[in-house]
Amino acid sequence: MGIFSFGIAKSIDKMNASFNIIRTGKCYSIKNYGEVWQFEVMEIFDNNDYKIKMIDTLEEQLLSELIAFGKGEDFTFIEL
Repeated sequence: MGIFSFGIAKSIDKMNASFNIIRTGKCYSIKNYGEVWQFEVMEIFDNNDYKIKMIDTLEEQLLSELIAFGKGEDFTFIEL
């Protein structure tokens, strides 16, 4: 059962997806080019980038690394 089947997730229109609503300590999910990533926001930087921690692997990275190749047609961004 995928996270996209739950009705409690707050969906953000993929045409208007804005990372300006991201908050520290909140968990989000991104689906892009067929891959799904779930992460917690650890820190917000002044350059509009975010330090995130993957929920499944606990690996830390920048959000910009996840979308470095652009947003695919299947791009969705939801708050968990």
